Formats: sequence, C-alpha cells, structure tokens
Amino acid sequence: MPASSARGRARQLARHGASGRASGRDKGTSPALVCPLILAQAAEIEALSAGHFLTDPTKLANGLRALQGAFGTDVIVTAAADDLAACSVAVTGHPRVTAAVEATRRLAVTAEDAALAAALCGPAQLAAQLGRPPADPAVLEECSAALLALAKAFLEAGAHLLLVVEAGPVSREAADGWRSAVTPLVNVARFRQAAAVVVLADPADAALTPHGAVVCLPPAAAGPGHGIALEPDPAAWLAPALRPAGVPLVTSLGPVRGGFAECRAAVGQLTAALTEG
Repeated sequence: MPASSARGRARQLARHGASGRASGRDKGTSPALVCPLILAQAAEIEALSAGHFLTDPTKLANGLRALQGAFGTDVIVTAAADDLAACSVAVTGHPRVTAAVEATRRLAVTAEDAALAAALCGPAQLAAQLGRPPADPAVLEECSAALLALAKAFLEAGAHLLLVVEAGPVSREAADGWRSAVTPLVNVARFRQAAAVVVLADPADAALTPHGAVVCLPPAAAGPGHGIALEPDPAAWLAPALRPAGVPLVTSLGPVRGGFAECRAAVGQLTAALTEG
C-alpha cells in the first residue's frame, strides 16, 4: 500500500464525501479507512498512567505512533470524543488539549503513512457532560463555539479527519439547534480540506446532518455510502454487517473500551473482515 494512500483516501472523502463510494466510482481502489477511537490504550506501550500519558505531548505522539504500528491501522486518532472538550471549557489551555494538539502537529510530519483523526463529542453530548440542558438552543450554540475552537486547533495542526460523535439520540426539540451547532464544524473541516464525519447512535438523526459530511451509523442501520459506527465495546465487533464494498470509514461511538491486547485482537479481526469483503 503506498505511503500516502491513507491520507489520499482522507482527502478523497474531504472532496467527495461518501458519494464516490456510493456511486461505485472507487470500488476496488479505496478500501475503508479503519478508525475506531482507540487512544488511551497507547499508555500501556509507554507504561504510564492515562493521566500522565494524555498530558505529555512527546509520550502521546510516540505512543500513538507505536500503537498504529502494533495495530496495523492507517489512521491515528489524536482525540477520541471523550471529555477533552469539557476539559477545554473548564480550563483554558488545559494540558490535555495542549498535548493532543501538539501530538497532532508532530505526527503530521513524522507519520506520513497515516491519516490523522481528531474526534470530538457532539454539541448535545458536550452539553450533557457540562450538566447543561442539551435541548436548549443557546446552550448548543455555546457548545458549538467551544467545539469549533478545538476543531480549528486540530485542523491547523494537521488533522485530516474531523469526527463529531453523538453517542446518544438528539432530542426532537433540539433538532434545529443541533444542526445549527454542527454546521460550523462541518464547514471548517471542509474549508481546511479535511474530511468531516458525523457519527450518530440514532439513525433518525442522519437527516439533521449538514451537507458535505460523511455520516456513520450503527451497522444494522447503515446504507450504501454510509460509514459504520461500532459500539465502544470491541466484543460487539465480532459479526457486524460491514458491507465493505460501500463503506468509506469505520469508527466507534466514543472511546473504545478495553486493554491493549483486547483492542489489538478486535482491530485485527475488523481489518480482516473489511479486507475479505
């Protein structure tokens, strides 16, 4: 596989979304990007606590590079849609944010064989993490502003994919406010020529997704051109209906749970299933 292929596929998603895959133009030439949100497991490689690992940009960059090599994936995840955004709201210049952005910047130069993905929780999930009402349009707007600042930092550092992850359903009363909150995130990714990906637990929310984003849904709900959103528990990956021929990207509905060995085995099975398809 050419060294630039992962980044090339990310650029292709940025230009065309999932439309090229859905129409069959790239069939047989562009395998799905494998991007489950695995990050904290790299702390085991560095023999560090998660707290230390996630706040040290050198250890983080080295550990994520080693994790990619061990798992054989073509995407390195530098932010995993956990509580990073909530940390950035609570503390300006939070060391976790600083480390993640700096690790992205370094890996953009040193990991040329990999695409870099920054996954942020969606505005409704961020509101819930902050103890704010996730259906309030004003709250969603505030969360959007915080997420936009983070997104810009990761994209400027060199991220090739920006994932916005809603691990729960968006309430119907929040629909318009949520779409307005997510639209700037999709737009800034496209402006930076990065792929915008919206990852949803509830297939009904796909209709709210702004134009230009790749939509990832649970396997049973995904149709042609959709990405796949796996459960965070890798034990649930054993037999998903992946539809490899039409899947542009496979990710997860939040940080993947489990230790290094468990996740490595699950990612290996996942990659093999996609390759065989």
